[in-house]
Amino acid sequence: MLPHEVLNAYSSVVLGFGFKGSGGAGGAGGVGQADAPTADSSASPPGVSSASPSVIPSVIPVAPAPADLERMAARAGAAFVRSGRKYLALLGLGSGALAGALAESLPAGTLCVCEQDLDLVRGLREHGQLDWWRQGAAVGLAADASPWALFLLLDRAGVGQGDTLVLPNPELAPQAKAAHKPLELLLTRSRPLVLPASDTSDGSDASDAPDALDAPDASGAPAPRLSVAAILAPSEPDLPEFFAQMPDWIAELVLVWDAASLPGIHVPDRFPVRQLARPLGADFSAQRGAMLAACTGDWVLYLDADERLSPWAWATLPALCVASAAHKVAAWHFPRLSPYPDAEHALTGFGLWPDVQLRLFRNAPSLRFVNPVHERLTGLSGAQALALDVEIEHLSRLRKGDAVLRSKLAGFDRAGAGRVRHALSAEYPSVPRALLAARSRGGPPRCLLLPPEFS
Repeated sequence: MLPHEVLNAYSSVVLGFGFKGSGGAGGAGGVGQADAPTADSSASPPGVSSASPSVIPSVIPVAPAPADLERMAARAGAAFVRSGRKYLALLGLGSGALAGALAESLPAGTLCVCEQDLDLVRGLREHGQLDWWRQGAAVGLAADASPWALFLLLDRAGVGQGDTLVLPNPELAPQAKAAHKPLELLLTRSRPLVLPASDTSDGSDASDAPDALDAPDASGAPAPRLSVAAILAPSEPDLPEFFAQMPDWIAELVLVWDAASLPGIHVPDRFPVRQLARPLGADFSAQRGAMLAACTGDWVLYLDADERLSPWAWATLPALCVASAAHKVAAWHFPRLSPYPDAEHALTGFGLWPDVQLRLFRNAPSLRFVNPVHERLTGLSGAQALALDVEIEHLSRLRKGDAVLRSKLAGFDRAGAGRVRHALSAEYPSVPRALLAARSRGGPPRCLLLPPEFS
């Protein structure tokens, strides 16, 4: 598919969806708070939300006067030509007038319009102000409430940072411009972080990759030791599969069970294992804290029981740890994808994808998890980075029934002491997983150093 076709296929699904069974159509009620497939509040860097509830606009923005519109379009077109870039990403629709003018004047397939206010898009469409975005038009519209989703969607569509001129829409009022600022920062201030080549082909066996963890790095210092950690309930399904994904080379596996005593569940002995029993007590951050205190590795990767990394993803972790020293990286974020309603489709829209998670970090005494529910790691010192193609597969919605999920969400409500409410919608938007496929699955993963605002 061409880039604009990927953007339009995704946006058509998100814009056409209305939630049932948890608070009405098209809104954030329910789905924006349901844990099983949704964004964890810890996933977003400080000050950047995964998804913002859209509010139906009471007033559709008025188009600029014809002379002003002509001047805006001419300036944007001239800047695009001067840039020598392949694509122009227009941040914000405004009235839709400038986007329409550029759609007519720019070469086919070059314009990508990004908008986070889904109800604005629907309103403009109903008022006939998006006629330029029609079936078959070679203009891409990326629509999602999450700046992370728009950022990753452009990447998955092949609209690369180095090929794209980013232009905040001059039509926008200050408040609307501010809403698009996180996306602008991601697109313009993220910097490529090049990793050394390693044997990470699609068919790689994760157990073969980390000779890197046993060998010194280029400076002669020993390579870092990686602790893999999890907090688990003995009742979690598919625990043998969860353990089976882990390669032999990890330094240790640290498990904290929600129980008064160790449950006696079989855990592989291919690597050192440290187990603790500790009742959760409606405080996830305290449980994570006990987990972290038990980790002795230089780096820590933590996963939940319903999460999986591919062999290729596991094989990339040593390179991420080793390369971090040169770039002063303290933590890594990974996209998370939730298959649903089957293994070939993925939840999308409203923060459901890419649900970016901070899961790999340098161990340090200053680190603390905060918040009883939707816990967040604090105390990091250094830059943060994003591994674009190292994807966590989140199987909760696919593997667990509604009754189990509702019980889990009720536990989150108790941990939140009434401050948050979680609901499970009867339906969720989804697209074919092929539409969101990572583009690098051979050689080093593509990585970005995130802007300071995301640390």
